Amino acid sequence: MFDVVVIGGGPAGMSAALVAGRGRKQVLLIDEEKPRNAVTHETHAFLTRDGAKPEEFRAKGRRDLLHYPTISIKKGKILSIAKTKEESFELIAESGETINTRNIVLATGVKEPLPDVKGIENYYGNSIFSCPFCDGWEMRYKPLVLISESIQALHMIKLLKNWTDDLMVATNGKSIFDAEQKKILERNNVRFIEERIIKLNGSHGELEGIVFESGKEIKRSGGFCTTILDHNFSFIKQLGVEVGETGFVKTDIMGRTNIKGLYAAGEITGPSQLIVSASQGHMAGTGIIVDTCEIAFQGI
Repeated sequence: MFDVVVIGGGPAGMSAALVAGRGRKQVLLIDEEKPRNAVTHETHAFLTRDGAKPEEFRAKGRRDLLHYPTISIKKGKILSIAKTKEESFELIAESGETINTRNIVLATGVKEPLPDVKGIENYYGNSIFSCPFCDGWEMRYKPLVLISESIQALHMIKLLKNWTDDLMVATNGKSIFDAEQKKILERNNVRFIEERIIKLNGSHGELEGIVFESGKEIKRSGGFCTTILDHNFSFIKQLGVEVGETGFVKTDIMGRTNIKGLYAAGEITGPSQLIVSASQGHMAGTGIIVDTCEIAFQGI
């Protein structure tokens, strides 16, 4: 029986495991080893780790965790979670293994399907990105494109104008702006093209141009895209975890969900940057220590 099982080995999961392990809890961190930022070359805006490679960040994090005898790490995938009568949880792994624990931290992150544009995966993480706070500095002053098929584009446009004055929006054949919104774009010198994108031109991951259905090509040196975050996990429905209107898990500041003993942190609770996810994981680990200490002190 573990005190804590952390599902997900990103910044949120590692941070939660570290705090709980330092709190003398027996912690198991389970991770599929399929990080969402695997295509990213550098992480940014994380104090003392700005510019670090994601794989180096994860490796250093795991070395920090394994410094503590209270923490173990296992590669694997959890298929189901059930609450038991003993106020604990039973987890079934893809390998068939059964794992029992008193507390769980969901730090699974989210999946991030890209826009339906042929070849975009060849540029994503090199010259096309999803977060201007993470990669806007490197793309500053360049002629950029925002590829977006949803109204999320409006929010992104406002942000991207902070890094470049040469911004074009490509909606890939979708009509996502109304007449008033189009006027606002024109007033801010943001060109928008509603034609379907046929292909992206470039080499070695560096975008050079976008070819539209009409045959015209517009030169761009990079860009951003809005992604659809797929955060649907069977655990949430299995356990009756409360979610918000957008489908993300609802927690309090300490990572507590509506299920006793179940905590959540990172992007499963809403889109966030790496440093924010790490902070949320820290708070979830702290929440576990606070709650278990209270239970022990009260004798309940």
